[in-house]
Amino acid sequence: MSKKLAALLLLAACACASARLDVIQVGPWFPGRDWREVEVFTSRAQTTRPWGGIGIIHSPRVSAVSGEGALERLKRQARKQAAAMGADALILTVDSAASGPRMGVYEEPELYLSGLAIKYVNAVSTPTAK
Repeated sequence: MSKKLAALLLLAACACASARLDVIQVGPWFPGRDWREVEVFTSRAQTTRPWGGIGIIHSPRVSAVSGEGALERLKRQARKQAAAMGADALILTVDSAASGPRMGVYEEPELYLSGLAIKYVNAVSTPTAK
């Protein structure tokens, strides 16, 4: 009986482990910063300063029905990952995962995070008008 209980506890602990985010470097990374300093936006239109992308972040799929806590943990994890890259801000969106047409089979809706870690540009030069 104790072996079954130990196996059940091990499986429960593995289920609570944090999901791994996929990170793609698309620009130079900078010295890391505190994750609380990284601004979070939900669209590019919210940014007010010139910037460049330094990393793309994607999460695994989570349940749309029971995954609200998991989604919040993934958002925090993405913000920490952006901070480790040296990002000034993170443009983070939640999207629904497309499910294929399967008649007669119920599939629970799933969500995933997609983020762009950005670094603000300090000096911007524009071409002169001729």
